[in-house]
Amino acid sequence: MRNNALTMCCGVCVAGAFGVFTRWMQNLTAFDEQGLYVQGSLWGWMLLLLCAAAAAVLIGALYFLRSHEGLVSSPNFGEAHAGGGMPRQAAWLVIAVFMAIACGALLITAGSSQYASLLRILALLGLAADAGFAGMASAGGKGNGEESGASPLVCLASVLPVAFCCFWLVVSYRQDAATAVVWRYGPEITAIACSLLAFYYVAGQAFGRPRPYTAMFFCGYGAFLCLTTLPDSRLIALQLMLAACAMMQIFFLGSLTANLRRPAAAESEEEAPDAAAEEAAPPEEFDTLADAMRAEQEEEDLADSFVEYDPGEPGRRKTPREPKNR
Repeated sequence: MRNNALTMCCGVCVAGAFGVFTRWMQNLTAFDEQGLYVQGSLWGWMLLLLCAAAAAVLIGALYFLRSHEGLVSSPNFGEAHAGGGMPRQAAWLVIAVFMAIACGALLITAGSSQYASLLRILALLGLAADAGFAGMASAGGKGNGEESGASPLVCLASVLPVAFCCFWLVVSYRQDAATAVVWRYGPEITAIACSLLAFYYVAGQAFGRPRPYTAMFFCGYGAFLCLTTLPDSRLIALQLMLAACAMMQIFFLGSLTANLRRPAAAESEEEAPDAAAEEAAPPEEFDTLADAMRAEQEEEDLADSFVEYDPGEPGRRKTPREPKNR
C-alpha cells in the first residue's frame, strides 16, 4: 500500500501547487485599487473550480480504495500509523522542527502586530500542538492490534492540534472582522476549518472512534487548502505555520493510506473456529446411515443365532451358526 500512499501525497502536493498559482493570480488581478473584489473575475471562478475538482478527485480516490480494493484500517492507533522505518521518523522530526521554528518566529515578531497578545497565545498553542503531533507520530507501530484506540498520553497529544486550530479560527476571525471582502479571508478560514476537522478525525482514532477515510479526506483537502492560501499577505511566521500544518496533514494522510489492508486475514481468523467446529461435528446424514447399517447388522446377527431344524431329518437340529462379526 506504499504506492497508494505516495500517490495520494504527491497528488495533494501537485493540487496545492496549482492552488498556489491560482490564488496568486487572483490576488494580482481580482482586486481593485481600493481592495474591493472585481465581480466576475476569471481567477475567482478558476479557484472555485480547482477546489471542487480537488475534492472530487480525492473522494473518488478514497472511494476506489474503500469499495473497489476493499481496504480497511486497523482500529488500533499504533497499527494504523505503523511502518516506514527511519524515513518516516525523519519526516515527522523535520516537520516538528519546522513547526517549532515557525512558532518561535511568531513569538518574536508578534510584537509589531495589532493583536500581539492573541498571536503570542497562538504561538504557545502551536508549540503544544507541535508536541502533540510528535507524540502521535512517535506512537506509530505501538500497541496491541486487537485493541482499539491508544494510550491516554496519545489521546492527550491528539487533542492539542485540535485546540490549536480552534484558537487559530478565533484569531483569524478577530483579525478580519472589519474586512468586507469575503475573498480576502474566506480561503484562510476554510483552510483552518478543514485542518481542524482533519486533526479531529485523526484524534478520533486515538479515542477508539476510528473513521479513517473521513480523516484521510480532510487531511488531504486541508493540506491542499493550506497550501492554496500561502500567497495571501500575512506575517511570515503565520505562513510557516500554515505550511507546517499542511505537512502534518500530508504526513497523517500518507501514514493512514500506507497501513490500509484487506480484511481477508481477519475474516479467515474469525472463520477458522467455525470451520473447526463443523469438522468436529459429524454430518447428520452420516449418523443416520450408520444407525441404519447398525440396526440391519443386529437383525442379521439375531436371525443367525436362532436354532434351525433340518427338514430332511425330523428331530435333528442344525448347529447354531455364530453371529457375524460387526
